[in-house]
Amino acid sequence: MGKTSKIKSKRGDSHSYFERNRNLLKSKRSQITLFIILALAILAIVLVIFYPKLKEVFIPPAPGSMIPKSCVESAVKNGLNETLMRGGSIEPELYFMYNNYSLQYLCYTSEWYKTCVNQEPLLRQHIEAEIQNYFGSKIDSCVDSMLQSFSARGYDVRTSGSKKGIVSIEPDRIRVAFDMNVTLSRNEVTERILSDRFDMSFKSNAYDLIMISTSILNYEARYGDTVPEVYMSYYPNLKVEKIKQSDGSKVYKLTDRNTGEVFQFATRSKAWPPGYGETIAF
Repeated sequence: MGKTSKIKSKRGDSHSYFERNRNLLKSKRSQITLFIILALAILAIVLVIFYPKLKEVFIPPAPGSMIPKSCVESAVKNGLNETLMRGGSIEPELYFMYNNYSLQYLCYTSEWYKTCVNQEPLLRQHIEAEIQNYFGSKIDSCVDSMLQSFSARGYDVRTSGSKKGIVSIEPDRIRVAFDMNVTLSRNEVTERILSDRFDMSFKSNAYDLIMISTSILNYEARYGDTVPEVYMSYYPNLKVEKIKQSDGSKVYKLTDRNTGEVFQFATRSKAWPPGYGETIAF
């Protein structure tokens, strides 16, 4: 009995010893797991806070992402607005003064009773060129700002091609495309060519205003007049105003009800001398 009790006691002590060690091991593993989780959480917080700066150090940003989009958008939209409010030309040679604006005659004849001649057959391309010529320097300054920001980050910046943004008026948007190479290097070993073409676009319904205006000009050139209500019945979001002037000229004002964009221009077609009757609009 005595020996059996001692054997059982030893077995019990041994079992208790192993249980304590196993529990201790589990506790240590739990602590290690907890430390790992805490370490990963701290690392995640550090990455969230400092990732943008670390990204700038190790991953050079693409040029397209560095151009201040608001800068380009402001330059382009201001240029578009100024051009559309003047009949499509910033400094028109043939114009009608209306509300302190020199409105270009887009269809004109100096004669009485005659239909007008379209002065800008390629109206959209003409407006794009006007924005490019008169507001292109402001777009260029946005690119210069990008290049200066690279230099401020310690990069040696080299460019080739043209840094000028090419403006395109397209359905539902205005697009500005840049065709240039930007090469950045920050030490003697690392050199990376970032991009050779990038562009951006902005919401605009100027394309529709110009296309509808082109239709109006074609009718003016062929028949001498239009009926604004016809266009508004086809385009519910469009407001068309035709303001007749004493010299036979007409001011057309097209407004997009959704965007608030306005295109106004002048025409002179089938004009009647003072005191004579007018042609009946069809």
